[in-house]
Amino acid sequence: MRKNILFGKSLLGFCSMFFSIVMLLGLNSCKETIDDSNFAIKTEETITDFLTNNPDRFSEIKAIFDRVRLSNSEDASSITAVLSARGNYTLFAPNNEAIKSYLESLGLADVASMSYEQAQLVAYSCVIDNRTNTAYETPDFPSPGTFGLPNFYDRLLTCEEDEVSGLYKINGTSLVVNTDNTKSNGVVHEVSSVIAPSSDLLPDIIKKADNLKVMGYLLDVTGWSAKLLDERDIPYEEESRPETYNLNGVPGTFTVAQRRYLGYTGFVEPDNLYKEEWGIEVKPEMSQADWDAVMKVIEEKCEAIYGVTAKGDYTNEDNAVNRFVAYHFLEGKMAYDRFVHHYNEFGYKYGDNKNPQMRNLTVNVWDYYTTVGSHRSLLKVTQLGEQSKGDENPYPLYINRVSIYDNSRTGNYAELGTQPGGEGILISARNGEFDNNAKNGFYYPINKILVYDQSIRDLLGGERIRIDMTTILSEISSNNLRGNEYTSFPKGYFKNILKESTDTKLLYLMDAYSPGGGSWNDYQGDEMMFSGLYDFVLRLPPVPKDGTYELRMGVAMNSLRGMAQIYFGDDLNRLQPAGLPYDMRQSVSADNPAIPWVKDTGDEVVDAENDKNLRNQGYLKGPNYFTVTNGQANTPVRERGGGAAAIRRIVLATDMKADKTYYLRFKSALKKLDSQFFMDYIEFTPTVVYNGTEPEDIW
Repeated sequence: MRKNILFGKSLLGFCSMFFSIVMLLGLNSCKETIDDSNFAIKTEETITDFLTNNPDRFSEIKAIFDRVRLSNSEDASSITAVLSARGNYTLFAPNNEAIKSYLESLGLADVASMSYEQAQLVAYSCVIDNRTNTAYETPDFPSPGTFGLPNFYDRLLTCEEDEVSGLYKINGTSLVVNTDNTKSNGVVHEVSSVIAPSSDLLPDIIKKADNLKVMGYLLDVTGWSAKLLDERDIPYEEESRPETYNLNGVPGTFTVAQRRYLGYTGFVEPDNLYKEEWGIEVKPEMSQADWDAVMKVIEEKCEAIYGVTAKGDYTNEDNAVNRFVAYHFLEGKMAYDRFVHHYNEFGYKYGDNKNPQMRNLTVNVWDYYTTVGSHRSLLKVTQLGEQSKGDENPYPLYINRVSIYDNSRTGNYAELGTQPGGEGILISARNGEFDNNAKNGFYYPINKILVYDQSIRDLLGGERIRIDMTTILSEISSNNLRGNEYTSFPKGYFKNILKESTDTKLLYLMDAYSPGGGSWNDYQGDEMMFSGLYDFVLRLPPVPKDGTYELRMGVAMNSLRGMAQIYFGDDLNRLQPAGLPYDMRQSVSADNPAIPWVKDTGDEVVDAENDKNLRNQGYLKGPNYFTVTNGQANTPVRERGGGAAAIRRIVLATDMKADKTYYLRFKSALKKLDSQFFMDYIEFTPTVVYNGTEPEDIW
């Protein structure tokens, strides 16, 4: 079985020289018509030529492509013309039998009988524009996972191996029966059935699965069915804005975000789990009396965990059942292979442009997410590394796994086991025959009932919580931006960025996804940057339990940075200064008494003393967990000092409560229009870690 998982191909994706992907609902492309100079050299067979030359297999899809245009504009080029032009296209071409079967399911006699919208759905769903990257060949297929770039319908296609045939299966239904027909402008893969992504929103696609009756009912009675419907910010998309932005001192051009998709991710227990764990019987047909009996058990179980506030009022977000449901959903559309981001974790060599991700994973990789609702809660997703490679399900994903690691100064951070009760809940990529790819998100079956009880809170609250900035900003995942391209965001784009000044410029940057990279110090290979006379507030993720935490931020120092005054608090309008302004332009070395960084000597006693001296000034070295982004995994950022140092700034240590929302404000202390404020990751570190009986590890 091929188990290649790939984030790739979405990397360095700029608008192609001819056009960009057009959304089904009529957004304008960069170029809707194709001129003669753009056609591929006729001595080489194009995708269109291949379809034309094989009418016994592809005459039906060719007829659809002849009819359907690249956009809803009357003068837009047909898909046939598009696939005759230069470019890098991946086509999952349904054969004639597949088209005929699809027509029968619609009650139609032939392609000519299809409405334009029906034909458009078929045409747009099976083509991916790979832009400046080569088209997807089978070694590049993510299994299980999603392709890095969307189709013309602007949806991500899933991929997995069929357990019976061993063939790749696209979007859960379409088997790839003939692969890797390489043409001058892309690759054609023949599929056995039409790819037609569901137009259902997340609550509805859950309720259509026969094995998810309990969650479907709970979504309705708690009102969450009506709250998980957001998909696009149309007013934002209708605003006029420039297409590109350039920042002084940063090479390259930023694409200004023109779209603002919204969405959600759900984790759902199959009905059999409720019977196994809570004794709940789910019948093929459920009467209201049956559901009343089910709700009595669920209410009792949930109240034991979340309390008895607003008893019986399931739509109240303080109600225990409502809180139970809310903990199952995250803001942001998260594909299965995007929960964690592999780039420069310890020991991981990220490959090249064509195959940049997930070939041989090393250590565990994790990130933390915030669940929906007024009771914002923390949820951790971990992907296992090398130790799971030989398992039937290698590199699995778990919810709330709390591991024990080989974290000594000379260790390799391999997982040695888990804390008692910290084994976590296994996430499955698919729900058998049922579609889990909704128009505004995904859901994933899990193998245990998911609750946020005190034992889980204690486990999560007993470890160092390191959260990447892109995870805090759910719009990054909803718009498929991570690892994609330099992006500039207008004011108000992110829900968790508040009170932005007019002069605040918000940017996303990622390192070069190729061998050698840019040798940046970025956690997971990317960063957020604020520029100009910036002044903004970041809404922080919640802590899992009450206690004292040391709040830190990861910083990559250099001469282009500025100086920032940091504020903290739980009252958005009354945030208090957290120390003196922080100058990120300093060189970090033993010669700088303010940040006395000393390279490790190999003598554990000496190195520990140097770490203590650095900490006394309010800093820690960068983690040993991730490396400089050179593609070789041979330089942990802990070793990076000097004028381009990787370092952690201790913002403050303070008491924090799990039921409160906290904020950080960052305001430029310099009157410079091109000052840079770097944001990569934050850490919530509980007292038991930074001031426990054992010194905090270097990882």
